[in-house]
Amino acid sequence: MKNSRKTYDRDFKLKAVLLSYENGSLAQTARDLQIDKNLLFLWRKEFKKYGTGCFPGYGSLILTSEEKKIYHLEKKIKDTDLKFEIMQQARKYICLGMPFIFQFMAENEKKYSIRLLCRALDVNRGTYRTWKRGLLTETQKWRINLKKEISSIFSISKETYGCYRIAAELQKSGYFVCHTTVLKHMRELGLYVSIKKNTLAARNQRNNPSRKD
Repeated sequence: MKNSRKTYDRDFKLKAVLLSYENGSLAQTARDLQIDKNLLFLWRKEFKKYGTGCFPGYGSLILTSEEKKIYHLEKKIKDTDLKFEIMQQARKYICLGMPFIFQFMAENEKKYSIRLLCRALDVNRGTYRTWKRGLLTETQKWRINLKKEISSIFSISKETYGCYRIAAELQKSGYFVCHTTVLKHMRELGLYVSIKKNTLAARNQRNNPSRKD
């Protein structure tokens, strides 16, 4: 027959820990109380970390007024650090617009809570849930794909194509949009033509007139 594991209440654990400090010997205290010394070691470790808020069982931590302030302050600092971490990782997605932010959130749900992701990225939780259910309109999907095409063309051109040339390239793919629309999306995506690269590309074109872009 399998022996049932013995359980100890909070008062016993707390008294055992305090007694071990008073005696100055963890091993001797464990023998006196007839408990495993490794178990007492774990109790001391928890007491050292949480103080009088240790051994909560199935309830909340038992904290004094001062300990509550410290606990909430530490939690606030931890949340702030996590928000900063999220914003750093999502930086390249933020300038691409909400659909890309949503995609980042979906990929990181197991690492961070949805609540924290929404707060860090200033996203409405209901809007995010709607996106997850795939309730995007055809217009929204079209804009997402258009922005992807613009980013791709801009990258292939090595950041030398402006809104006019990108609009011309888009027409070849079936996107008939004017240059002002392209310019608007480029600004939203944070895409700006590198003057230095553009000048170099123009110089190469003059030196090699037979070469095609």
